[in-house]
Amino acid sequence: MVKYFFCFILSSPFFVSCNRNEKRTVAENNQQHKMPDEDGIKKAVDDAYQIISFKAGQSLNYDSIRTSFIPQAQLMNFRTDSLQVLTLDQFIDAYKNFVKDAGIKSFYEKEVFGKTDQFGKIAQRMSTYASYINTMNTVGERGVNSFQLVKTPKGWRVSSIIWDVERTTQPIPDYYLNTDSN
Repeated sequence: MVKYFFCFILSSPFFVSCNRNEKRTVAENNQQHKMPDEDGIKKAVDDAYQIISFKAGQSLNYDSIRTSFIPQAQLMNFRTDSLQVLTLDQFIDAYKNFVKDAGIKSFYEKEVFGKTDQFGKIAQRMSTYASYINTMNTVGERGVNSFQLVKTPKGWRVSSIIWDVERTTQPIPDYYLNTDSN
């Protein structure tokens, strides 16, 4: 028994040393972590909102919507109870028809709260939005967009957006409105 105790005592400094090295490596790695490219990612999201917004009397260049997205982008929504998945071309056509068929004279959408996660050249931004349709006096719709973005040689571009709209049965929670203390 004394022999095992003696071996344990002799080996303890080795384990403590290994543990210290592990802690040091973790600390060094944490110091190497860089904050997300928040400005570039936020700009890409703001650009996506801006590109679909237009004032009364202003014509919208639908083809310019492509500048914020990669060509293979997908746009998915839960406007109804089922998921609708659109390619970028399908989204542009659907948006064009929405503006025409609903008699939209002006449309403005903006982020009211956002939170970004990033690793390397990929990012996600949870973005609570407010839409104003034909008036800036009343919010026409609110919801949450989940933007997935990729860093390209031309900067951050949207690879997909998944969104759902606020309903009386589905209010936007405080943590997506920045009204809680986080």
